[in-house]
Amino acid sequence: MSGNTLSVSRIPSAQQVADGVPRFFVPGVAGEPGWDEAVVAESEGGVDAEIRAFLDAQLETGDVLLDLNPGFGFVALSATTAPGGMPTVFVAGLPVDRLQRLQDVAADAGGWIETVDVTDAEALIAAIDSRLEPEGRVFVNVSTSNVSWICRTLRPLIEAERLLAICIGDADRSTEWSSAASALDEHRLTPCLLAEQDGEAIILPNVGEPTTAIIALPASIAGNAPTVAASEDIDAVIAESSLQAESRDATDTSDLIFPTIVDGDGGDARSVERDAVDASAAVQSRPLMSDDRWLATRDGLSLIAPHARTGYGIVGSHLLRALQARGLPIAFFPLGALDRGMIDNPQLEAGLRLQGAFRPDVPSVRLSQQFDLALHAGRGTRVGFTIFELDRFTDSERHQLAQQDALLVCSEWARQVCLDNGITDRPIHVVPLGVDRDIFNEQVAPSTTWTETTFLQVGKLETRKGQLELLRAFEAAFTPRDNVRLVLACGNPFRTAAEMDALLMPFRASPMASRISLLTNELPGQRDVAALMASADCGVFPSRAEGWNLEALEMLSMGKPVIATSCTAHNEYLTRDNARLIKIDGFEPAVANGVALPGQWAAWGASQHEQLVTHLRDVHARKQQGSVPRNDAGIRTALRLQWQHSADELLRALDAIAS
Repeated sequence: MSGNTLSVSRIPSAQQVADGVPRFFVPGVAGEPGWDEAVVAESEGGVDAEIRAFLDAQLETGDVLLDLNPGFGFVALSATTAPGGMPTVFVAGLPVDRLQRLQDVAADAGGWIETVDVTDAEALIAAIDSRLEPEGRVFVNVSTSNVSWICRTLRPLIEAERLLAICIGDADRSTEWSSAASALDEHRLTPCLLAEQDGEAIILPNVGEPTTAIIALPASIAGNAPTVAASEDIDAVIAESSLQAESRDATDTSDLIFPTIVDGDGGDARSVERDAVDASAAVQSRPLMSDDRWLATRDGLSLIAPHARTGYGIVGSHLLRALQARGLPIAFFPLGALDRGMIDNPQLEAGLRLQGAFRPDVPSVRLSQQFDLALHAGRGTRVGFTIFELDRFTDSERHQLAQQDALLVCSEWARQVCLDNGITDRPIHVVPLGVDRDIFNEQVAPSTTWTETTFLQVGKLETRKGQLELLRAFEAAFTPRDNVRLVLACGNPFRTAAEMDALLMPFRASPMASRISLLTNELPGQRDVAALMASADCGVFPSRAEGWNLEALEMLSMGKPVIATSCTAHNEYLTRDNARLIKIDGFEPAVANGVALPGQWAAWGASQHEQLVTHLRDVHARKQQGSVPRNDAGIRTALRLQWQHSADELLRALDAIAS
């Protein structure tokens, strides 16, 4: 073991991001016989280190990793932090509590792990296919005993040349290697071993009983590389092959060792294409994509977005920080006044400086309303990222949307709205919005302690947000004698003082006025919003339409119960598991303050009123019985929808647009 003291409750990954910082921490499993062995192995270089180094070199955004032998989760967690991009990571065979702990770690590292059903072969193939990008590949981590089964199950993918590798970590320890090798041969998969040479790992086809982990590759990829048997000196085979490669004609690549070179420490992995390089290229760093294609980490992009205390400003500032944290060179062009205190982003000034040196050929992403997408930076791909609440566009909005080379929206509902409005001739990708778990989490101390059951609605005061409907339900559900409180953080900077007074009059004149608190001044910062949310027992969002609703997701992230309408973008992340949903029966023309708006929104009637009344009373009854249970399903949703995930989905979309 190393000189570092390792906690028995978690193992720091041997792979590091910088300055000795582990890429992830593996949560412990009480009473697991192999735990101590795993602690020792990781401290000495890593559990399945060779496999994980190989994955680092190969995995990219759009790929799928299927971990059927997750063990303590080393391979699955490593895949979520792959330097070439974020693949989809499926695991199977883990208890729910273990899976949730791995998901928490993956989320902390900016990724996510999903479960998949392996009992139905067709369903498994369908799940993989649904997440596999056009150029994506499938990777499998499996034990030796399940090699035959996985080969049969994935035969369609193997025949379609979508499977790149089957990683078999226990090949050197299993008594079932013979049957596994036969299955690989039947499916034209070549077992290869990973050998280390001067701090790098090289893949060589294996014969006989393996002495280390095995990577099974399609025979067409493994090619005619020299094989190595257990009795041979691997270093000698590599040295001899290198000498042969040096003397080989540059145009003759038929006998090359499969040229996948990875850094022995798991960092700076690089993949070399075999068909267009000579032997010397196998030991040189090469870009993951050819120079005529956009590569995010190399080329970057221009981001045009607000950076202020508005909904768009919150989205813009967090996306900028998350993209820069991925190491991308971002030329940032703020829309409107720049609020440097919005969030802590040490790379903000670097993004602003790149305005003077922005690349004109990279994608330009403009985050703004659908009527404000005309201006972009440079002559690269014009990508409009817009958030809207209604189902119809005006002619001018449709015109601006149609001038974009591609569109980003934050929900499937919004994507369908674009299609229904005739925008069908350009890519439209869904990029969900996120939450900052450093600010909005279940550990935040409340700013106020109310003894009552406290319902909170955060959002500017307007018809669309449904505050008046919430008031009527609150009045119907309770009397002034009930120990309840309704808190509205409802400032609206787009309204005059006189207009706000008129809008607030029903609340001030309500028979429940003594049980209502109105907060109309803007809170200083997001941590203040979080502290207010921590004071509440339940968040209530009876919106008629939402483009996303950051506050609802923030309440989920804090483990608070949420009552919300089941409509528009709410349906992207609110479910019966994480929220008390108000079912919508239909839609009606959108009218606010007597002014007709384009399109429709959710109709509010007697059914919706009664549903909201029932939800309010039920939450209060639970509080009277002791306490309102923590919304663990909501926390899990928030872990999956952090801003790092939003940035990764944005990069997935840009990569697909560029291909």
